Amino acid sequence: MAKSEDNRITFIQQEVIPPLVDLVQYCEAHVLRQVCRALGNMCFESQTGRQIVLTEGGIAALTARLKQLQPRSETSKGENDVHYMLCGCLHTICNDHEEVQREAVSHGMLDILMQYLQYSTDHTVLRFGLNIVATLFDLGDEVTEKASELRSVPIVAKILKNVDDESVREAALDVLGNYNFLSRPLTQMQLYQAGVVTLLVEIINTSLDETASDALDRTACEILVIVLSHDGIAQLVFEDRSCDMVTEALSWINGHQEHLKGTGAVVIGNLATSDLRSASLASNGALLEALFAALSYDYSSDEMMVKVKHAALSAIRNLSICEAARDTLRKYLPTLVGYIRTDMPMLIFKAVACVRTLVRGSKETATDLASDNDLIKVVAGLPSQYKYHNGIQGEAPRLLSTIIVEGDVTMETASNMVSAGVVTVILGMTQTKEYPKIQVEGWIAMQKLLHVLKDPETVLSAAREDGGGVIGACGKCLTEDTNPNVRILALNIIRMIASAIRTKDEMASLTEHLTRLSANDADRPAQQLAKEIAETLM
Repeated sequence: MAKSEDNRITFIQQEVIPPLVDLVQYCEAHVLRQVCRALGNMCFESQTGRQIVLTEGGIAALTARLKQLQPRSETSKGENDVHYMLCGCLHTICNDHEEVQREAVSHGMLDILMQYLQYSTDHTVLRFGLNIVATLFDLGDEVTEKASELRSVPIVAKILKNVDDESVREAALDVLGNYNFLSRPLTQMQLYQAGVVTLLVEIINTSLDETASDALDRTACEILVIVLSHDGIAQLVFEDRSCDMVTEALSWINGHQEHLKGTGAVVIGNLATSDLRSASLASNGALLEALFAALSYDYSSDEMMVKVKHAALSAIRNLSICEAARDTLRKYLPTLVGYIRTDMPMLIFKAVACVRTLVRGSKETATDLASDNDLIKVVAGLPSQYKYHNGIQGEAPRLLSTIIVEGDVTMETASNMVSAGVVTVILGMTQTKEYPKIQVEGWIAMQKLLHVLKDPETVLSAAREDGGGVIGACGKCLTEDTNPNVRILALNIIRMIASAIRTKDEMASLTEHLTRLSANDADRPAQQLAKEIAETLM
């Protein structure tokens, strides 16, 4: 009767729940089945019912009976009936109620459920047990951490491997999908050792019932991608001939299911995070063609288009990190540059990163891009256009500095860059003290611009109004908390522009730093250079 919403409300108002909770502790198994059924129905989509069960001590009572009846070997039909009623009741009560969930965890429900998942052979019990675990995972890392300590991953992986019931497998994937695998490399390794990677590929490739398999398939994709983000697992999978992951990923990218195109691209991107793997993958012409074909595919929605293209560009970016792969990828440079000119920041970010890595080590490529005035203007304008996109803020200046440093920059090209606002953008790089490598890149590019132009006033005037310009940026890099290499580069820039420093304000902003450094015997290189500059300015 409690299946009806009206009856449910009536029973709750008539205080039927408290005596049922009392029965849980003492009744025989055949009565317990009916008590659990009644409690589960009355708490279905009812926060009031769940709260009453909690207040009356129902969670403690149900957990105690769950432990008392827990299986220690394969269970009989009668025991399974009690088990699935208990688990079904607890799942309903715990669902969407944080206080109830915390109470259940405090009474050791996770430990008990692992026993059920290990020994029960009943698919309904397994499904409800997995559903409760997934529900308790709503509490976050504190619970998933506890589950990891109980070695729940191998237990759930075994169910996924041995049980062919779709609803159980979906529940198992739901549990695995709720783990924060990215912060748990050991848990990822447990998954791999349990053979889950192969199972995930089988699930992705197997077409079951269209509606159910779609959810199953997408969850399997998400877990596979996360597991392969572990470099050690990526290497093991790459070497595993029994599961040719590259071939599988290539077939997904070439297929017509759009979300699988994205999964395939992310898999390749994860495999391409080492030089050796990247070089091997980049030598696969069919794979490169597939990734670039994914960039030109006509997607069903803008959301899917951005998602898959972002994955493809990420894979290309990782492939291009390997020096041996760059020559192969450079023929696709026009396509990548084209994405820099779009209005989609996620794609712009990845495209800029791809182009930057392909410019490195190629004087010809850098020189060609340096002479593309329109492209330089576009890239120089990206940081101000996308102020809140950290990826673009980091990559756009680095692309400009790489073009300058690697290319054959003429005076005309350098002048065009200054006019395009490149100086201001590169000065921004020099202020990232948490990343000294990027500061060095910025100052080296600035040094080359000054050398090519042979007119420091041109560079000084280009950024005077932006936070103190070149002189202000140099001054901020002379402080004691600055990396010594960066400090030397900043001093060298001051030496190069000294002849153009004319105002008292500009002079005064440097004097304090130069005086301090000139007296600092602990940093001899900076001391000597500071003394030379001070004499020049006098």
